[in-house]
Amino acid sequence: MTCKMLFFDYRKSEKPFFDKNPLHNFEIKLISNSLNRKTVRNIDKDDLKHTAILNIYTPSIISADIINMFPNLRVIASRSDNIKNIDLPTCLERNIAVVNVEILPNESDCKIVQKSINAITSVFCGCKDYRIV
Repeated sequence: MTCKMLFFDYRKSEKPFFDKNPLHNFEIKLISNSLNRKTVRNIDKDDLKHTAILNIYTPSIISADIINMFPNLRVIASRSDNIKNIDLPTCLERNIAVVNVEILPNESDCKIVQKSINAITSVFCGCKDYRIV
């Protein structure tokens, strides 16, 4: 079984990670746009229905109305240590895990993506070494 992930704010500098690390348990769509009230209208209805994971960066604004458009959403992963752009009360109400990563000075985009994927995997595996809000 695969989990559908929509990966927003995709940058070309993150491509080497995906080239070197095929993620067999994920169906991933790489989207260069940020997720917000305007761009969510362009998402395919099937993607809205079946997405379990949103992977975002700080330009994405994840409000309650966006969260509620994804009925099967289980995890929102931020490729940043900042999660102020995510409606946390709605996530708590819907039992959606929110994970983020610590970014170290001079850390490559590929390393940040790797940390994000590790955090997501930890949620689904029930590991205890991840940060959940």
